[in-house]
Amino acid sequence: MKTTLPLLLVAALAAALPLRADLNSDLAFTAFTNVDLNALAGGQVLQARGPIMVFARGITSQSLFLINAAPADVAKKLCTWNPASHSELKVWLHKSLPAQPTTNDFAELGSLPDNSSVQFQYKALEDFDPAKPSVQVSREEAQLIAGAKAQGGDGKALFAKVWPPILLGRIQSFLSGKGSASEDFDGVHPLNDVKSLLHSDPKVYGQYQKLLAQTPAKALATSSGGHMAPTNLYCDLFDVEGSAALGTGAIYQATFGNSIQSLDMEYFTNYGVYGTVELEQMWPVTVGGKNETLVWREDLVSAPNVAYLHGTERMASSMIMLQETKQGVDAFRNEFK
Repeated sequence: MKTTLPLLLVAALAAALPLRADLNSDLAFTAFTNVDLNALAGGQVLQARGPIMVFARGITSQSLFLINAAPADVAKKLCTWNPASHSELKVWLHKSLPAQPTTNDFAELGSLPDNSSVQFQYKALEDFDPAKPSVQVSREEAQLIAGAKAQGGDGKALFAKVWPPILLGRIQSFLSGKGSASEDFDGVHPLNDVKSLLHSDPKVYGQYQKLLAQTPAKALATSSGGHMAPTNLYCDLFDVEGSAALGTGAIYQATFGNSIQSLDMEYFTNYGVYGTVELEQMWPVTVGGKNETLVWREDLVSAPNVAYLHGTERMASSMIMLQETKQGVDAFRNEFK
């Protein structure tokens, strides 16, 4: 999470009764059926592992939970909360960016925590070989890094010098909708992987098609809708199996009927994963006389090692994903207490 207009309140049945029929209908595109809203009111988080995708690098999970706040407040928090304030999530930096960022907006890349995870990024630059880079960069980005390295400096100084212009270039390319094959690394274009993740479940894709059609991922949609401005732009640095990964993404939100949809696309990451998507849909509900928000969430990840996982290994990877997602959900919900 990794984040309005007033909404019509949806009436719910009395506290002793199950989730009302219209909300079950709203959830028809999800993995959850016959949900007990009262159990969720007690703090339960329902989770489901996603099926094996046709897209071999992809893995997914879904979650369903309640938050004691209005949907508009939950949607706003998705854009403004800082997961780096929760040490258990191992997010070393989460930085919201202005609508038109400059390299100056990445100044915090020069003052990161001093731990072994972050040190991986510094070491990757100190040992950088443009012919065999240990981080995920395009050919042009590799040459930029090699040129900066030739001028001297340790890994920490190089990191603060080379990544602001690279991230800025990725952001500008994404927002312009003109991402090109020159941004590939290892034959992978990260935004294409994001699109493949979004295509992986026809029901979910159909549910979000109107929102997608207004973003730089609109090539996914059949309509030619215009671009909407992102609700939030960000960059982040987070741990992937002991090594830090640097990325940038955008959040888009829109109101549809009595609900709000949120789409978080991390379309460039320089290590460990190729792209991630976080989807939320939020409905107003009343449980036990309290106005709350029912949140459905799907997490989708494209990672280089997932394609090689089979059987119990893939199942174990899915279970780790569920655990990490629940950790994030719990941290997010705690900010409403």
